Amino acid sequence: MQWTMTYPGLPSMVPAIRAWVRAMLTCSPRRDDAELVIAELVANSLRHTPSGQPGGEVTVTVTVRDGWARVTVADSGPGDWERPDLTPDELEVYGRGLLIVDVVADKVGHDVSQDGQVMWAEFEWRPTDG
Repeated sequence: MQWTMTYPGLPSMVPAIRAWVRAMLTCSPRRDDAELVIAELVANSLRHTPSGQPGGEVTVTVTVRDGWARVTVADSGPGDWERPDLTPDELEVYGRGLLIVDVVADKVGHDVSQDGQVMWAEFEWRPTDG
């Protein structure tokens, strides 16, 4: 199954996005992980791309199969993003969100789309767990 919602590019939408992802993954034992990860990905989109500017928006997709889920955030970023290589001092100030995403998700990726870019994360579990 797959669900998609588009939200205004406002920080006030992050709690609504978290709640929506959680609702879509009600039967998954990884719903807490997905909720945390989607919040980080959306916050990054709003902070670092035109999607967070007036009139911007993000599109969130949740895809679920037996024992697997993927959450994605599509934004209007230029697609030329690369993961920053931060020093320990820089990590004291910012950059921990993607570290959290890397630790919590089973697989993480970034794709360029026709309209911008897509960040995604995947979660797996034994089907009998959920």
